[in-house]
Amino acid sequence: MKTNLILIGILSVMLFTSCSKDTPEVVQKNLESGDWKITYFYDKDHEETSDYTGYTFVFNDDGTLDATSSSGTIKGTWSTGNDDSMDRLYITFSNPDKLVEISDDWVIVSQSSDKIELKDDSDSGTELLTFEKI
Repeated sequence: MKTNLILIGILSVMLFTSCSKDTPEVVQKNLESGDWKITYFYDKDHEETSDYTGYTFVFNDDGTLDATSSSGTIKGTWSTGNDDSMDRLYITFSNPDKLVEISDDWVIVSQSSDKIELKDDSDSGTELLTFEKI
């Protein structure tokens, strides 16, 4: 009986752990399957969505991220993962400043094949970012 309880406990841990790991993989597949735009960006105390009008984002399967506007294409990087028991999307740009602003380790709040909602969980203020497929 004791062995059965231990086995059930181990299987339960494996089940809950594997469910969490699925989300970053699904997000990765969804992001790699098209062009995206920012439809909402709230930075600490005000909305800045209009700063990203005209940008198209392409999440490449090699971990690079292209942000294209009429000014050209800026390369960044991206990845997914799990940290502090939260599924995350990591975005990094080194320039220009408006793209550096969205460089962060975003918590994945919700996701589907055509929309992903993100939140920064830092203590410096609320940041929200939403990408939608074009």
